[in-house]
Amino acid sequence: MFIRSIGFLKFLALLLVCGLLSACQTSGLKPGSIQTSYAPSGWTKRTANGITGYVCHVPRCKSDRAIGYGPIRIRGNFEEAIKSNEFSPELFNAISNVYTIASKGQWKLRATRRIVRKDYAGLDFAGYVPTRSGRVYAKGRLIVQNNRASALFALARSQGLANSYFSKYMGATSIKRIP
Repeated sequence: MFIRSIGFLKFLALLLVCGLLSACQTSGLKPGSIQTSYAPSGWTKRTANGITGYVCHVPRCKSDRAIGYGPIRIRGNFEEAIKSNEFSPELFNAISNVYTIASKGQWKLRATRRIVRKDYAGLDFAGYVPTRSGRVYAKGRLIVQNNRASALFALARSQGLANSYFSKYMGATSIKRIP
């Protein structure tokens, strides 16, 4: 199962490193900022190391898939950096390209668009990482409020499924600013 594989852990590490950029004292949005009603029947909820996820294994789903969110450590007012386009999808992709080249093209993570809303700023991203049984594809969003950030993501064996489940997850999730 890819959820328990080393490749999955490596992918999460890559995701966190790309969003990290520097060490910090704050991580994750304030409690209550992310509210979701996403939990289809047959999916199990798991929480570990601050990452909360919903997992569906075979035979309930045709292939393993997961949806989740977790904290990312950042420093400074990263929200303003995204809003002012100082930290742009292009910069994210340039940083991510270092990891893609280092992995000889096996890992890939790309920002697809910048998000600026009244409650948060962020970047949508997509990517993949190899596992023993093939690639795991991801679709997600980096959510930033002032100096706090979290990543919401969907993982599946195909990019189409990852996109579909991420859209459903975002449709059932609200993000608000907690003072």
